[in-house]
Amino acid sequence: MLGMGWTGILMVHVVLVSGWQTVNIGDVAHTPGALRAFQRYAPEAKLTLWARSIDENVRRMLGRYFPDVEIVEDRVVPGEALSPALERLFAEGDLLVHGSGPSLVAQVEVAEWHRRTGKPHGVFGVTVDPLRPYGSTLARAASMISAIDGDLLTEHQREVLDTAAFVYCRDSLTERFLAGQDLGAPTIAFGPDATVMFDVVDDGDGQAVLAEYGLKPGRFLCVVPRLRFTPYHQIRNYPPAAEDVRRTAYNAGYLKSDLDVLRQTVIGWVRATGEPALVVPEMSYAMELAEAEFAGTFPADVADLVHILPRFWDLTEAAAVYRQAGAVVSMECHSPLIALAEGVPSVYLRQPTDTIKGQMYNDLGLPFVELGPGADVAAGQLLRKIADDRPAAAEVARQARDGAQERVRGMVEAAIAAVGSRIR
Repeated sequence: MLGMGWTGILMVHVVLVSGWQTVNIGDVAHTPGALRAFQRYAPEAKLTLWARSIDENVRRMLGRYFPDVEIVEDRVVPGEALSPALERLFAEGDLLVHGSGPSLVAQVEVAEWHRRTGKPHGVFGVTVDPLRPYGSTLARAASMISAIDGDLLTEHQREVLDTAAFVYCRDSLTERFLAGQDLGAPTIAFGPDATVMFDVVDDGDGQAVLAEYGLKPGRFLCVVPRLRFTPYHQIRNYPPAAEDVRRTAYNAGYLKSDLDVLRQTVIGWVRATGEPALVVPEMSYAMELAEAEFAGTFPADVADLVHILPRFWDLTEAAAVYRQAGAVVSMECHSPLIALAEGVPSVYLRQPTDTIKGQMYNDLGLPFVELGPGADVAAGQLLRKIADDRPAAAEVARQARDGAQERVRGMVEAAIAAVGSRIR
């Protein structure tokens, strides 16, 4: 409900629907990133988080950095009345913002908001990949998307996007796809994943890791492995369906060759710099993977400088360690963005089974490598370039971050403008 702030400027109540899962620190980072964006660029706005799936650790983190943000966790049940908390939220909120994510994760919630309130809503940096489950390089994906001739949106997706006040796509391939889907949204544009705004970390959160492995600020590499398909049946402990079995077999076919790219990259870094590498997780399954595939596999001249974090960690600890790293090389998409928010150079290694979200690295002017023949050489060259001129690499990262954050400023301004307010 619109009110007046202490400065006399109209205060908008923004409801952010976000918080998709906690087994991936990248999915956790979307939420504080978006909150930070509104906190910085629309300080008069009142913020409420409508959380889809968070745990106690995330609640503590949000309470620590965003103590004034109310959290509502009630869910919409189609065909049933809203809970009292949601009734109040729908009555008092002025704008619903769908947070950054891999898709329109909260399309049911957004559609319910639109039908019940008629108040504006918008999308704050998502990927909508029309090519799934088919994988490819980003260049081939671009040509495929240009060739799409027809409606590839579900009924819910179309309802949410057609009626949105703004749709920001975290990669330009999603923007290209949606621009050809005959949508009524007045703004469909590239807008970075809100993770680039997550810069509220306490250095103390990473001190234990640095001390345990003798890591010196700016003088170590963080390394993030992944499988081609996330083994959710293992993470969530449910019996594998046929598709899970199929994906497990597919993972096995590329496991050695994919992780050898990381292995060779680590070997090159250690030999060139004499500095250690720390293998760390973005997803909860990654440390079992790292222990099984990396432990005991490095040459004698390198082995003592390669460490494997034997546990999962939370977002704040990860960000605090990335902040101190000389570089981050990652097969996961969001660790480089977390590092970017801290101005730390990074290299993204994209697997062809990943979605078109990787296009965001092209859009932000950041280095990435498509896995395939020669990927180990290309990744090694990029890291060597970082190591050979660290000030220049850091400046590239800072410029990319500043450019991304300036785009996010525009996204926030557009969101507030959707309800007729203005920013100081």
